[in-house]
Amino acid sequence: MPPSPESRLLLPPLRVLYITSRGHSGSTLLDLLLSGHSGLTSVGEIKMLSATDRSRKRCSCHGLDPLECPYWRSVQDQLRASTGLSFDALRLDSVDPWVNHGHNLALYESVAAVSGCRTIVDSSKSLPRLRDLLQGQELYGGYDLLPIHLLRGPLGLVHSYVKKGADLREVCYNYANGYFRADDLLHRRRHLLVHYERLAGQPRRELQRLMTAIGLPFEEAQMDWGHGPRRNIHGNDMRFKAGGPIRLDRSWRRGLTPLQILQVLWFTLPVRLRQRRLTSRRLMRLWRLRYKPAAMASGSRGRASRSRRD
Repeated sequence: MPPSPESRLLLPPLRVLYITSRGHSGSTLLDLLLSGHSGLTSVGEIKMLSATDRSRKRCSCHGLDPLECPYWRSVQDQLRASTGLSFDALRLDSVDPWVNHGHNLALYESVAAVSGCRTIVDSSKSLPRLRDLLQGQELYGGYDLLPIHLLRGPLGLVHSYVKKGADLREVCYNYANGYFRADDLLHRRRHLLVHYERLAGQPRRELQRLMTAIGLPFEEAQMDWGHGPRRNIHGNDMRFKAGGPIRLDRSWRRGLTPLQILQVLWFTLPVRLRQRRLTSRRLMRLWRLRYKPAAMASGSRGRASRSRRD
Protein backbone atom coordinates (compact mmCIF):
# COMPACT_ATOMS: atom_id res chain seq x y z
CA MET A 1 0.00 0.00 0.00
CA PRO A 2 1.23 3.54 -0.68
CA PRO A 3 2.22 5.54 2.39
CA SER A 4 -0.45 7.77 3.91
CA PRO A 5 0.02 11.57 3.78
CA GLU A 6 0.80 11.49 7.51
CA SER A 7 3.51 8.83 7.19
CA ARG A 8 4.95 10.55 4.13
CA LEU A 9 5.64 13.62 6.25
CA LEU A 10 7.89 11.49 8.47
CA LEU A 11 10.07 10.31 5.55
CA PRO A 12 13.45 11.94 4.88
CA PRO A 13 13.43 14.25 1.84
CA LEU A 14 13.90 12.55 -1.52
CA ARG A 15 17.27 13.41 -3.11
CA VAL A 16 18.26 12.78 -6.72
CA LEU A 17 21.89 12.86 -7.87
CA TYR A 18 21.70 13.34 -11.61
CA ILE A 19 24.80 12.54 -13.71
CA THR A 20 24.99 14.48 -16.98
CA SER A 21 27.79 13.95 -19.48
CA ARG A 22 28.66 13.14 -23.07
CA GLY A 23 28.72 9.47 -24.01
CA HIS A 24 31.97 7.55 -23.37
CA SER A 25 32.78 9.80 -20.39
CA GLY A 26 32.70 7.24 -17.58
CA SER A 27 29.16 7.82 -16.31
CA THR A 28 28.62 4.11 -15.59
CA LEU A 29 31.82 3.98 -13.51
CA LEU A 30 30.79 7.06 -11.53
CA ASP A 31 27.31 5.62 -11.05
CA LEU A 32 28.66 2.30 -9.72
CA LEU A 33 31.06 4.02 -7.33
CA LEU A 34 28.33 6.24 -5.94
CA SER A 35 25.64 3.57 -5.66
CA GLY A 36 28.00 1.27 -3.76
CA HIS A 37 27.18 3.44 -0.73
CA SER A 38 24.73 1.90 1.72
CA GLY A 39 22.58 5.03 1.65
CA LEU A 40 22.34 5.33 -2.14
CA THR A 41 20.58 3.38 -4.85
CA SER A 42 20.82 3.81 -8.60
CA VAL A 43 18.25 3.64 -11.37
CA GLY A 44 20.94 3.86 -14.05
CA GLU A 45 19.80 5.45 -17.32
CA ILE A 46 16.16 5.32 -16.30
CA LYS A 47 15.14 7.32 -19.38
CA MET A 48 15.55 4.01 -21.26
CA LEU A 49 12.64 2.50 -19.34
CA SER A 50 10.37 3.50 -22.22
CA ALA A 51 12.72 2.25 -24.97
CA THR A 52 11.10 -0.08 -27.52
CA ASP A 53 14.31 -2.09 -27.89
CA ARG A 54 14.25 -4.41 -24.88
CA SER A 55 18.02 -4.95 -25.04
CA ARG A 56 18.55 -1.23 -24.27
CA LYS A 57 16.84 -1.37 -20.89
CA ARG A 58 18.16 -4.56 -19.32
CA CYS A 59 18.74 -4.35 -15.58
CA SER A 60 22.24 -4.98 -14.25
CA CYS A 61 21.03 -7.13 -11.33
CA HIS A 62 19.61 -9.92 -13.48
CA GLY A 63 20.33 -8.89 -17.08
CA LEU A 64 16.60 -8.97 -17.77
CA ASP A 65 13.91 -6.69 -19.12
CA PRO A 66 12.56 -4.66 -16.16
CA LEU A 67 9.20 -6.44 -16.37
CA GLU A 68 11.00 -9.78 -15.92
CA CYS A 69 13.27 -8.63 -13.08
CA PRO A 70 11.99 -9.30 -9.53
CA TYR A 71 13.33 -5.97 -8.23
CA TRP A 72 11.90 -3.82 -11.00
CA ARG A 73 8.59 -5.72 -10.93
CA SER A 74 8.36 -4.73 -7.27
CA VAL A 75 9.00 -1.11 -8.26
CA GLN A 76 6.17 -1.32 -10.81
CA ASP A 77 3.86 -2.89 -8.23
CA GLN A 78 4.61 -0.01 -5.87
CA LEU A 79 4.06 2.48 -8.70
CA ARG A 80 0.67 0.95 -9.52
CA ALA A 81 -0.37 0.93 -5.87
CA SER A 82 0.44 4.63 -5.44
CA THR A 83 -0.60 6.06 -8.83
CA GLY A 84 -2.27 3.37 -10.91
CA LEU A 85 0.48 3.72 -13.53
CA SER A 86 2.55 0.95 -15.09
CA PHE A 87 5.99 1.39 -16.66
CA ASP A 88 4.41 1.46 -20.11
CA ALA A 89 2.14 4.34 -19.10
CA LEU A 90 4.96 6.51 -17.76
CA ARG A 91 5.80 9.66 -19.72
CA LEU A 92 9.22 10.49 -18.33
CA ASP A 93 9.95 12.90 -21.19
CA SER A 94 6.55 14.55 -21.53
CA VAL A 95 6.56 18.13 -22.79
CA ASP A 96 3.82 18.89 -20.25
CA PRO A 97 5.75 20.07 -17.14
CA TRP A 98 3.10 18.78 -14.72
CA VAL A 99 2.95 15.31 -16.30
CA ASN A 100 6.73 15.13 -16.62
CA HIS A 101 7.24 16.05 -12.98
CA GLY A 102 4.47 13.85 -11.64
CA HIS A 103 5.56 10.71 -13.48
CA ASN A 104 9.25 11.11 -12.65
CA LEU A 105 8.51 11.86 -9.00
CA ALA A 106 6.20 8.84 -8.76
CA LEU A 107 8.89 6.58 -10.23
CA TYR A 108 11.57 7.94 -7.89
CA GLU A 109 9.27 7.50 -4.87
CA SER A 110 8.49 3.92 -5.91
CA VAL A 111 12.21 3.13 -6.20
CA ALA A 112 12.80 4.71 -2.78
CA ALA A 113 9.99 2.66 -1.22
CA VAL A 114 11.30 -0.65 -2.62
CA SER A 115 15.02 0.01 -2.05
CA GLY A 116 14.70 1.73 1.32
CA CYS A 117 17.01 4.54 0.08
CA ARG A 118 15.87 8.16 -0.13
CA THR A 119 18.88 9.21 -2.23
CA ILE A 120 18.76 8.03 -5.85
CA VAL A 121 21.44 8.17 -8.56
CA ASP A 122 20.04 8.83 -12.03
CA SER A 123 22.76 8.52 -14.69
CA SER A 124 20.55 9.23 -17.70
CA LYS A 125 23.10 11.82 -18.92
CA SER A 126 20.51 13.60 -21.09
CA LEU A 127 20.68 17.38 -20.76
CA PRO A 128 17.03 17.94 -21.85
CA ARG A 129 15.95 15.47 -19.16
CA LEU A 130 18.02 17.34 -16.58
CA ARG A 131 16.45 20.62 -17.68
CA ASP A 132 12.96 19.15 -17.23
CA LEU A 133 13.79 17.76 -13.79
CA LEU A 134 15.19 21.11 -12.69
CA GLN A 135 12.06 22.84 -13.97
CA GLY A 136 9.88 20.36 -12.09
CA GLN A 137 11.80 20.94 -8.89
CA GLU A 138 11.50 24.71 -9.23
CA LEU A 139 7.79 24.67 -10.13
CA TYR A 140 6.42 21.87 -7.96
CA GLY A 141 9.10 20.58 -5.56
CA GLY A 142 8.99 17.02 -4.23
CA TYR A 143 12.70 16.22 -4.52
CA ASP A 144 16.08 17.83 -4.04
CA LEU A 145 18.01 17.56 -7.29
CA LEU A 146 21.81 17.80 -7.36
CA PRO A 147 23.31 17.72 -10.88
CA ILE A 148 26.75 16.13 -11.28
CA HIS A 149 28.48 17.31 -14.45
CA LEU A 150 30.96 14.63 -15.52
CA LEU A 151 33.54 15.91 -17.98
CA ARG A 152 36.11 13.84 -19.83
CA GLY A 153 39.13 15.42 -21.52
CA PRO A 154 38.64 15.96 -25.26
CA LEU A 155 41.48 13.70 -26.47
CA GLY A 156 40.16 10.57 -24.77
CA LEU A 157 36.54 11.22 -25.64
CA VAL A 158 37.16 12.14 -29.28
CA HIS A 159 39.36 9.07 -29.73
CA SER A 160 36.61 6.80 -28.38
CA TYR A 161 34.29 8.05 -31.15
CA VAL A 162 36.81 8.41 -33.98
CA LYS A 163 37.98 4.80 -33.66
CA LYS A 164 34.38 3.80 -34.41
CA GLY A 165 34.36 5.83 -37.61
CA ALA A 166 32.96 9.17 -36.42
CA ASP A 167 34.10 12.44 -38.02
CA LEU A 168 36.71 14.11 -35.82
CA ARG A 169 35.54 17.67 -36.38
CA GLU A 170 31.90 16.82 -35.71
CA VAL A 171 32.83 15.01 -32.48
CA CYS A 172 34.89 18.01 -31.38
CA TYR A 173 32.01 20.35 -32.11
CA ASN A 174 29.55 18.15 -30.21
CA TYR A 175 32.00 17.97 -27.31
CA ALA A 176 32.35 21.76 -27.04
CA ASN A 177 28.68 22.41 -27.74
CA GLY A 178 27.61 19.87 -25.12
CA TYR A 179 29.88 21.43 -22.53
CA PHE A 180 28.52 24.94 -23.15
CA ARG A 181 24.90 23.77 -23.11
CA ALA A 182 25.54 22.16 -19.73
CA ASP A 183 27.41 25.23 -18.52
CA ASP A 184 24.52 27.48 -19.58
CA LEU A 185 21.98 25.29 -17.78
CA LEU A 186 23.96 24.87 -14.56
CA HIS A 187 25.28 28.44 -14.39
CA ARG A 188 24.44 29.84 -10.93
CA ARG A 189 22.81 26.55 -9.92
CA ARG A 190 24.32 24.31 -7.27
CA HIS A 191 26.06 21.40 -8.98
CA LEU A 192 29.20 19.30 -8.78
CA LEU A 193 31.88 19.02 -11.47
CA VAL A 194 33.76 15.73 -11.80
CA HIS A 195 36.65 15.12 -14.20
CA TYR A 196 36.90 11.59 -15.57
CA GLU A 197 40.70 11.68 -15.54
CA ARG A 198 40.76 12.44 -11.82
CA LEU A 199 38.07 9.86 -11.08
CA ALA A 200 39.84 7.07 -12.97
CA GLY A 201 43.37 8.19 -12.05
CA GLN A 202 42.78 8.67 -8.30
CA PRO A 203 39.37 7.09 -7.65
CA ARG A 204 39.57 6.94 -3.86
CA ARG A 205 40.59 10.57 -3.44
CA GLU A 206 38.07 11.85 -5.98
CA LEU A 207 35.24 9.75 -4.56
CA GLN A 208 36.01 10.96 -1.03
CA ARG A 209 35.87 14.56 -2.28
CA LEU A 210 32.60 13.90 -4.05
CA MET A 211 30.94 12.20 -1.07
CA THR A 212 31.92 15.11 1.17
CA ALA A 213 30.28 17.52 -1.29
CA ILE A 214 27.15 15.33 -1.38
CA GLY A 215 27.04 15.26 2.41
CA LEU A 216 27.53 11.55 3.04
CA PRO A 217 30.52 9.71 4.54
CA PHE A 218 32.76 7.76 2.20
CA GLU A 219 32.42 3.98 2.60
CA GLU A 220 35.20 1.57 1.70
CA ALA A 221 32.66 -0.75 0.02
CA GLN A 222 32.22 1.88 -2.69
CA MET A 223 35.64 1.07 -4.12
CA ASP A 224 34.53 -2.50 -4.84
CA TRP A 225 32.38 -1.33 -7.75
CA GLY A 226 31.47 -4.83 -8.94
CA HIS A 227 30.25 -6.11 -5.56
CA GLY A 228 26.67 -6.19 -4.32
CA PRO A 229 23.40 -5.64 -6.17
CA ARG A 230 23.35 -3.13 -8.99
CA ARG A 231 19.89 -2.08 -10.18
CA ASN A 232 20.89 0.01 -13.19
CA ILE A 233 18.76 0.24 -16.29
CA HIS A 234 21.00 0.38 -19.40
CA GLY A 235 24.59 1.70 -19.34
CA ASN A 236 28.06 0.46 -20.18
CA ASP A 237 28.54 -3.33 -20.11
CA MET A 238 30.99 -2.92 -17.23
CA ARG A 239 27.92 -2.97 -14.96
CA PHE A 240 27.69 -6.72 -15.59
CA LYS A 241 31.31 -7.37 -14.58
CA ALA A 242 32.56 -8.59 -11.23
CA GLY A 243 34.78 -5.59 -10.53
CA GLY A 244 38.52 -5.11 -10.80
CA PRO A 245 41.09 -2.30 -10.75
CA ILE A 246 40.11 1.08 -12.14
CA ARG A 247 42.47 2.21 -14.88
CA LEU A 248 42.66 5.53 -16.66
CA ASP A 249 42.08 5.06 -20.39
CA ARG A 250 44.95 6.73 -22.27
CA SER A 251 44.62 4.79 -25.52
CA TRP A 252 44.32 8.09 -27.42
CA ARG A 253 48.11 8.40 -27.17
CA ARG A 254 48.46 5.50 -29.60
CA GLY A 255 45.20 5.90 -31.49
CA LEU A 256 45.45 9.56 -32.55
CA THR A 257 48.07 10.95 -34.92
CA PRO A 258 50.00 14.12 -33.95
CA LEU A 259 47.91 16.07 -36.49
CA GLN A 260 44.67 14.75 -35.02
CA ILE A 261 45.82 15.67 -31.51
CA LEU A 262 46.50 19.25 -32.65
CA GLN A 263 43.10 19.41 -34.36
CA VAL A 264 41.32 18.19 -31.24
CA LEU A 265 43.13 20.69 -29.02
CA TRP A 266 42.30 23.54 -31.40
CA PHE A 267 38.63 22.74 -31.95
CA THR A 268 37.99 22.21 -28.23
CA LEU A 269 40.01 25.23 -27.06
CA PRO A 270 36.83 27.14 -26.06
CA VAL A 271 36.09 24.55 -23.37
CA ARG A 272 39.44 25.05 -21.67
CA LEU A 273 39.17 28.82 -21.94
CA ARG A 274 35.67 28.81 -20.51
CA GLN A 275 36.67 26.55 -17.61
CA ARG A 276 39.27 29.13 -16.67
CA ARG A 277 36.72 31.92 -17.18
CA LEU A 278 39.14 33.65 -19.55
CA THR A 279 36.50 34.55 -22.13
CA SER A 280 32.91 35.71 -22.17
CA ARG A 281 29.96 33.43 -22.86
CA ARG A 282 29.02 35.53 -25.89
CA LEU A 283 32.45 35.04 -27.49
CA MET A 284 32.13 31.29 -27.07
CA ARG A 285 28.76 31.30 -28.81
CA LEU A 286 30.31 33.10 -31.76
CA TRP A 287 33.14 30.55 -31.83
CA ARG A 288 30.64 27.70 -31.99
CA LEU A 289 28.87 29.29 -34.95
CA ARG A 290 32.17 29.87 -36.74
CA TYR A 291 33.51 26.33 -36.38
CA LYS A 292 30.32 24.30 -36.74
CA PRO A 293 30.90 21.70 -39.50
CA ALA A 294 28.99 22.56 -42.67
CA ALA A 295 27.23 19.19 -42.80
CA MET A 296 25.90 19.67 -39.27
CA ALA A 297 24.82 23.26 -39.97
CA SER A 298 22.69 22.22 -42.94
CA GLY A 299 21.23 19.32 -41.00
CA SER A 300 20.23 21.50 -38.06
CA ARG A 301 18.14 23.74 -40.33
CA GLY A 302 16.17 20.72 -41.45
CA ARG A 303 15.50 19.77 -37.85
CA ALA A 304 14.45 23.22 -36.68
CA SER A 305 10.75 22.47 -36.97
CA ARG A 306 10.98 19.24 -34.97
CA SER A 307 10.40 18.88 -31.26
CA ARG A 308 12.92 20.20 -28.77
CA ARG A 309 14.16 16.66 -28.06
CA ASP A 310 15.51 15.92 -31.53
